[in-house]
Amino acid sequence: MQLTQTKQCANCPWKVDRDLSQIPGYNRENHQALNETIANPHLDLLEQLTSHNVAMGCHYSTDEKLLECLGWIYHQLRHNNLILRLVLMRSGQIKQLEIDGAQRATFAETLKD
Repeated sequence: MQLTQTKQCANCPWKVDRDLSQIPGYNRENHQALNETIANPHLDLLEQLTSHNVAMGCHYSTDEKLLECLGWIYHQLRHNNLILRLVLMRSGQIKQLEIDGAQRATFAETLKD
């Protein structure tokens, strides 16, 4: 897996200082459905391997090009998404990630204004 971007965008919902109304094409229903992308840190490695979490796409993604959400990646790395950590370590891109400012601690916080 190679990331298509390594710098968090200015309007990322994981940023503490962002405003949901400023996110281009924001859709609250779609945002809420992304809860399924959050890995359960209480699962052991085997359980994580067999779970079916998918990556959260950046709101700048298009039908033609999926961009990974760097806020989501940062959150998942901090909260024991072992599969993601292994994939990014193997790609060598883990050291290139650039997070911009304070981040929200939970997915539920990304839904608050």
